[in-house]
Amino acid sequence: MNKKQIIILSFSLFSVCFMSFSQTVVNTESNLNKIDSTFHLFIDGMGDYKKGNIDFFMIKSNLTIGSRVKGKNLLRLTFSNNYQKFNGNAFKNNISGQFRYNYFYNVEKHHSIFSFVQIGKSMRSLIDRRFLVGGGVRKRITPSKNTGYFDIALGAFYENESYPSYKFQEVEFAPNTYNNLRLTLNVFTRLKFNTHWNLVTVMYSQWKSSRLKNYRVFFDTTLNYIISKRATIFLKFNARVQSEPYIPFISNETDTLLGFRVSI
Repeated sequence: MNKKQIIILSFSLFSVCFMSFSQTVVNTESNLNKIDSTFHLFIDGMGDYKKGNIDFFMIKSNLTIGSRVKGKNLLRLTFSNNYQKFNGNAFKNNISGQFRYNYFYNVEKHHSIFSFVQIGKSMRSLIDRRFLVGGGVRKRITPSKNTGYFDIALGAFYENESYPSYKFQEVEFAPNTYNNLRLTLNVFTRLKFNTHWNLVTVMYSQWKSSRLKNYRVFFDTTLNYIISKRATIFLKFNARVQSEPYIPFISNETDTLLGFRVSI
């Protein structure tokens, strides 16, 4: 790998969104295998503007800065935002950022200890602020470089969530803040079918330590067709499930996206 700054710009030319995906989960997996040394910058952006019978504005971006230091230390800083406005009214405004550190105690087998700090907010989920700090251990089950990998991570994190006041079924609810310790079981896979097709999947599950019936599951999978070294078509699907949402009218969410990525 040439030890120079790498910038990847992704433009989604066509998208199909069945439901708006609003949450503060940060997926740092998509560019993990590209961060091998020195400094790397990944930028993914998409925008849409319509005016006429309806007015619609949308801007969505993801930024990842990563560096691997002395082979065993991996640093990643990730920022994402999703802002959407319909007929002059904002109905989606999600912002999240995360700093993650992995220490590879076994580089050959890709086993690591990780820690992270994350902060974000979600207008659609009525989360004014979500602050997380935690860590864990990640182990590679199938270390094959040719066909991909299958990793499992176990950990825990402290969660602080703030919700605004709202009205539901003619009842006024005051602002509230929840503090939890959550246990995590995460799965990361990258399957390489041939030189053109690969599938990248992540699954984050978060369980309240004092009440395991209170859980959250985030699933994200992307099927990529690599046209060339600089062009890729992708089909992306993700879903978010909450067993006991703190806001009673917040439902489970899914999102499907078809796009085209160009690397410069």
